[in-house]
This record gives sequence, C-alpha cells and structure tokens, in this order.
Amino acid sequence: MPVSRRRTALLTVTLTALLAATASAARAVPPAPDDPREVPRARCRTAVVGSTGVARCFNPNGTISRVRLHIECKRWYDPDVDTRAVAAGPARRITVTGHCWQEIEDLWVSQEPG
Repeated sequence: MPVSRRRTALLTVTLTALLAATASAARAVPPAPDDPREVPRARCRTAVVGSTGVARCFNPNGTISRVRLHIECKRWYDPDVDTRAVAAGPARRITVTGHCWQEIEDLWVSQEPG
C-alpha cells in the first residue's frame, strides 16, 4: 500500500472517531432545571453587628431571586430567626436583617427562584 493511501486511511479513521466522539458529547443530557448548581442566584454577604445579623445581596441575573436570612442565636432561651423571603429583582440590591436578644451563633442565607 503506498504512503498516500495509508495517510488517507489513517486520516479517515481518525476523523470518524472524532466525529463519533463529538456526536456522543452533543447528545449528552443537559442538567435538570431544578439543579441548584444551574439556578442563577443573587450574591450575598453576611455580617454580624452586635446582636443583629445583616445580609446584603445583589442580583446580577435577569431573574428574580427570593432571599431569606437565617439566624441561629447562641442562648438556648433566645429563639432562632428565619426572615420572610425578600425578592431581589434583576440588577437590584437588597438588605435583609434580623436579630437575637443577645449573641448570634451563626447566620446564613437561603435562596429560591422568584
């Protein structure tokens, strides 16, 4: 077999394998829309100021995000706090606050699509 035919055969086999791999990648199943990694979320920063917890959020996405602040109070007699959901519209900044009677043990933000 001449060299040019070998090259043509090798090139044909290589291109066929490449096209098959590309086609299988194109048929890959996209992530589910309720996958939390794929849902656009607002960017939030939290801070503790005395016995008050503060979350400042900015939503850079084109969808509404509903933000809640959760505060775990340090003392057993101090009730934990879960704020109502606050809508952060597209390109909007929001501030959510809550407080304990005394010290704050922990605070975090949860979000859901609006």
